[in-house]
Amino acid sequence: MRGWQALLALVALLFPFVVWLVLSTGKTHYKTLPKLGPYEVRQPGDTAWHTLPPFVLLTQDSLPITHDSLKGWVHVADYFFTRCPGICPQLSRAMQAVQTYLKGTSARVRLVSYTVDPAHDKPSVLRQYAERYQADLRRWTFVTGPETTLYRLAVKGYLIPVDKAADSTQGELGYVHSDMLVLVDPDLRIRGFYSGLDSAQVRKLLDDLGLLLLEYRDRWKAS
Repeated sequence: MRGWQALLALVALLFPFVVWLVLSTGKTHYKTLPKLGPYEVRQPGDTAWHTLPPFVLLTQDSLPITHDSLKGWVHVADYFFTRCPGICPQLSRAMQAVQTYLKGTSARVRLVSYTVDPAHDKPSVLRQYAERYQADLRRWTFVTGPETTLYRLAVKGYLIPVDKAADSTQGELGYVHSDMLVLVDPDLRIRGFYSGLDSAQVRKLLDDLGLLLLEYRDRWKAS
């Protein structure tokens, strides 16, 4: 009994200090997501993390979209194509689930779906596909452009595989692409990979999205 009394006394003694510590920092402490990909430690405390490279592509409305268009926003990206007979519908439904999660909020989040089949997926085709999935084009953007730019951005930027097989009977009509949804922060750094084919991983993406928004909340308030 004396042990419990001593423990309660210790808690009562420390509680004011804990309250003071929280109030004095002025911040809520919470888990932060790791930064992923290659990096360079320039000096102690100065690490250059992998970021998306510069690019210029086109939206479903034939408007330019660049890496600068995504700065300052959390975004979720995937690669797909409109004629895809396999995994793409499920990936698009996963992106649709993220859109539903964000519905009615002013969260600074964008969804970006890049085609691997730009020869077919012209802006007008992408717009029709967007309608099929009830995409809110104020938040969810569909992207096409030069094949070399799209593929380089996937491999060198989002760090996911994309390829086109010489034999069109291989892969999905000859296209090979990842099932990953990639979570990227407002500084264009990768913060998570999630399979769009796995409902548990899509739920994890939604949880991590909330954490990332908390991480940037103070910066956005100050801007």
